[in-house]
Amino acid sequence: MVEVARADLIWFLPHRFWAATRNMPKEQAERLLDEVIALAEVRDLEALQKYDFVSTENPYRKKAVA
Repeated sequence: MVEVARADLIWFLPHRFWAATRNMPKEQAERLLDEVIALAEVRDLEALQKYDFVSTENPYRKKAVA
């Protein structure tokens, strides 16, 4: 098993993926998911930023209020 620091996690947000792909043909959504997985495997964070359903920050962490 590979040790991964919490700061290096890539978050996939299924509800946003579903919203982005619900009107796509099944094959197109599968290709999109394969592309995202491939980018995550090589840790291409810059390329992953273009997807609303992928985050490099913990989306569940409460933001500090100033």
